[in-house]
Amino acid sequence: MFETWDATRYEKILYESLRPKSLAARCAGIARAIRISHQERLAPHQTAHVTAAGLVGPLVFCYAWWLLRSVCARKIHRIYFMARDGQIFMEAARELIAGWGLDLDIRYLYCSRESLFLPSYENTGKFELYWIPWGYAGTITLAEVCRRVGLRPGELPDAASASSRAPWYRDPHRAITLAELPELYALLQEPELEELIRQRSRPLFDDSMAYFRQEGLTDGTPFVLADTGWRGSSQYALSALLHKAGQRPPDGLAGYYFGLNRETHLFGNDRMQAFLFDWRDQPRDYRLYYFICFEMLFAADHGRTIRYRRHADRLEPLLADTPDRRVAELIGIHHAQTVAFARQAAAMIGFDEYPADLPAVAAKLARAFICTPTKREAEAYGEWPIASEIREGDFQPIAPPMGAGRFFNCALGREKISGFWPQASLARGGQPLICATYNRFLDMKLLDWYRRVILRY
Repeated sequence: MFETWDATRYEKILYESLRPKSLAARCAGIARAIRISHQERLAPHQTAHVTAAGLVGPLVFCYAWWLLRSVCARKIHRIYFMARDGQIFMEAARELIAGWGLDLDIRYLYCSRESLFLPSYENTGKFELYWIPWGYAGTITLAEVCRRVGLRPGELPDAASASSRAPWYRDPHRAITLAELPELYALLQEPELEELIRQRSRPLFDDSMAYFRQEGLTDGTPFVLADTGWRGSSQYALSALLHKAGQRPPDGLAGYYFGLNRETHLFGNDRMQAFLFDWRDQPRDYRLYYFICFEMLFAADHGRTIRYRRHADRLEPLLADTPDRRVAELIGIHHAQTVAFARQAAAMIGFDEYPADLPAVAAKLARAFICTPTKREAEAYGEWPIASEIREGDFQPIAPPMGAGRFFNCALGREKISGFWPQASLARGGQPLICATYNRFLDMKLLDWYRRVILRY
């Protein structure tokens, strides 16, 4: 049981790190007031409630505040929040816009990698060679590659016969090794296969563009995109789609993101900015590297967008299944407390009080959760289902319990897990010393080397 009147570690970070002190007191006070006012009646999910009030709400508020100031400075009046992580950002932004009296038009754009990548296809270039065969080392198969481009292995054109002697071609469900990837790249660039993929993409392209026109992306009104970010691949695909239709704005698209990784995809003269980190021109902070944690905290209450379909006189998104009941309850808590935080913040904090150290404080909050989760947090969120694959066919728990033996088996590549949250796994397994050692390893900035040399990806 949490001690109601004691400050949580997130509230302490807000109070001790923000400047000026008056702003710190208000932010920490809002988090504490929300936590205390709901704590008893949310006892079954008390840990999620505390995390939402002290971590999720402040993180979303900080990003939304930065976003609204950035957009207003550019005199842009329309923001498209991209599904799914954009949902919680939009809910907070709506409260802030109302409370601060801002003149902004905010809209929600249903989209996903699945609904954008294939419709944007024109030929197999660098971006396509990224997303079509993307996967963790030794996990991608020809069958999955074909699914991503709307084909079955048996439909590959005759020109593909040059690859027919490859083991991964004869057995479409066999994993393609790193050494075999150049053969796959050559297959994807064969003209006959490119034409077949273009044919499969055309109906999806037509439906996608009809949806985007319906939502106002082509009406000439300047707009920006908002999302979590990471590699910016969704913005790239959307820009490519508009270019394919001859309706891309001459000045390109602008995206405002929670964070950007080093390997970003930028179409033409598009632009991207980030709130928490931008590793394109900054050293990578490996204590913030576990993007799946942010995606969990900012999760939406609906499934991914598969494609668009016509219903009566409108295009509507076809959505995958919604989260299961327990996950949906946690998402509901995150959203409710985030909205409450933003509403109170808009009433107690001025739009122009934005402090320069806000991203640094948000980073402290995020590092505390990612790198040193409490046992309660690890248990509350450890079974959260995550998927790396575009079509989400590889769900697994975000933090399976790990003792020392299993952790080192994973670390040495003997047991394959396609991405997980190791600090929470170690917390669930009662391994605080190994967790602390692992965090020190992250500080040594050897993670990329380790992945290339030890795990070989």
